[in-house]
Amino acid sequence: MSASAKPSRYAGTPNRPVFMGGCPRSGTTLIRTMLNSHPDLAMPHETRFLIDAYRRRRKWGDMSDPERRRELARWIVRQPKTRVQRLTKDFDAFVERSVAAPPTIGAVLSTGFTMYAERHGKRRWGDKRPSYILELDAVMAMFPNAQFINVVRDPRAAVASIRKIGWFADGLSAGTALWLRSQRSADRWRRKLGSDQFLEIRYEQLVEDTEGTLSRLVEFLGLDPGGLESMLSYHEKIDIMSRQIHPLLDKPVTAAAVRSWETALERPEIGLIETTLADRMARYGYEPVAAGVPIPAELTGALRDRQRRWRREDRQRRRAQLRCRLLYRHGVAASVPNTRSTTRVPAPPA
Repeated sequence: MSASAKPSRYAGTPNRPVFMGGCPRSGTTLIRTMLNSHPDLAMPHETRFLIDAYRRRRKWGDMSDPERRRELARWIVRQPKTRVQRLTKDFDAFVERSVAAPPTIGAVLSTGFTMYAERHGKRRWGDKRPSYILELDAVMAMFPNAQFINVVRDPRAAVASIRKIGWFADGLSAGTALWLRSQRSADRWRRKLGSDQFLEIRYEQLVEDTEGTLSRLVEFLGLDPGGLESMLSYHEKIDIMSRQIHPLLDKPVTAAAVRSWETALERPEIGLIETTLADRMARYGYEPVAAGVPIPAELTGALRDRQRRWRREDRQRRRAQLRCRLLYRHGVAASVPNTRSTTRVPAPPA
């Protein structure tokens, strides 16, 4: 799937931030580790404050007030769930540099990522979190020149892995609904963003043609092609040690997990995924194997329940953010060189 045919007005601007997302368990951590191995791009292990801070921007108030910037920075430092220590352990310096940042929430929130890049001697920064595919209204409001990478994996493999990890009690239905939810969001933003801002990478292509896929990624991001060799040897310098969640990260790329779902899922479970996601699976060339297999009513019922729950949550979030856009009258975008003013908050695509 390609992005919009037209480049954005930010095409060619230097040192643009890079964001990556997709359905969980689709290979975002693998690609993040490869990108972080490039000499020009610093992409830390997942943090968890960017979207939460943006959604609460009315609480922080006008960022032109240095004390409001200090309050936001201290909140990030004091909340363990933000994982800001993955960016820097010098919290005092982080707070003071946040206070000295330009007066928008995007600029303040970029401080830790800039410090991470500086610590590793790199000129650009990025951030990876699967849920960014669902939060692009916030990402693009704060960083309108950003480049986004959407990672897609066979939904049967992604769902099987989500269930194995145990993030949801209803792993099969939650994983299936989440894959669809992620792809629907990707479709909306693919139409909205320019060809220089949105790129889709398929996990299967990455493991089958690693060098070719990374070359396409390097070209999209405008990175030095000379860093490709370092990206291919990512496993020699990994910074994430989790045998349970990422057991293959310290090894060269392998296609061993591409079809592991065949033994991890029962036939009716495969049938549920294929029936629900038939059109989108066909779009990516994922061939069905369980056509005509009876699907128990409890599986379809659990899926409907999960979809209803998330639709309700999405509606509530949209209403809350509409109120926030109407009531928060301050700039949010980090500064973008050589372009028109970018402080307006864009509405999410329909």
